[in-house]
Amino acid sequence: MLRRSLLLLMLLPTPLVAQSYYDFREGFLDRKGKVIRMDLVPVDESATTITFDFRLESSTGDSITGRIRFPKGTGPFPAALLAVGIETGREVIAMIEGQDNVILMGVDYPFEGEWNFRGWAAVGTAWRLRQMGFRTVPLLLNCIDWLYERKEVDRNDLALITVSFGAFTGIPAAVIDRRVSRLVVVQSGGDLPLVVAHNSKRWGATMPSWLAGWLGGALLAPFEPLKYIAHLSPRPLLMIVGTGDSFFPPASSERLFNRAGDPKEIIHHDSDHVVPGEKEMIRELTNVVARKMYGSSETRR
Repeated sequence: MLRRSLLLLMLLPTPLVAQSYYDFREGFLDRKGKVIRMDLVPVDESATTITFDFRLESSTGDSITGRIRFPKGTGPFPAALLAVGIETGREVIAMIEGQDNVILMGVDYPFEGEWNFRGWAAVGTAWRLRQMGFRTVPLLLNCIDWLYERKEVDRNDLALITVSFGAFTGIPAAVIDRRVSRLVVVQSGGDLPLVVAHNSKRWGATMPSWLAGWLGGALLAPFEPLKYIAHLSPRPLLMIVGTGDSFFPPASSERLFNRAGDPKEIIHHDSDHVVPGEKEMIRELTNVVARKMYGSSETRR
């Protein structure tokens, strides 16, 4: 097993790890294309908002789906693009309460295949995550393009909120597109080799944790948050860190926060790491963020 692992390391594109933010930025911008179609299908309506499922198509031939909630009225309204991980996606929109004067857009991550890190299946899963990332960052940039052209959107208040593993595509998109006015990172961090090594046994990896971390870090190097976060400033960063987070060790969130420039703020929340099935925890965290950013709907009226 170790011999096979070392052979695989020799075959990896190791120069990729050393590439800078500027190399990756240009690569993602080259992949972005333009929005050629946006289909909106109404799914819900209240006295103050209307919600749509959407499908956005890019000139590159790729597409992304999700859900968007508009306040009723002409605006302009603050807007938030939510990149909240692989399995939550559009469902997070219904969990955000009391923010009827904010446009909320949640995307579904285009991950295909089985989430399996056992044995050599881990290499295939990491490769699919890499391919998903190369699709998702440009598609998030397409979503920003679309929001920015809407007359209902306040162009001076366009935020990107990312949760958990969504940070690995949400942070690059927010930093690359300077129209994003602020970034919120919830229960996440930087240093991908550390994160992968920390979780390798939980995910069932059979290779040594250090090797899993090295391999995962190499394959996912284009999405390393530490390569991007220093370029966010002078736009503000808000981080929400779970004090009992079992997925992102304290060193991971600390390295991300310390690498960021000012202005920045960190809030420690008494919680373990949120998982897709824990809707009440997702609801609580998203509303902590929403109240911190926007206050309540009543205070803005």
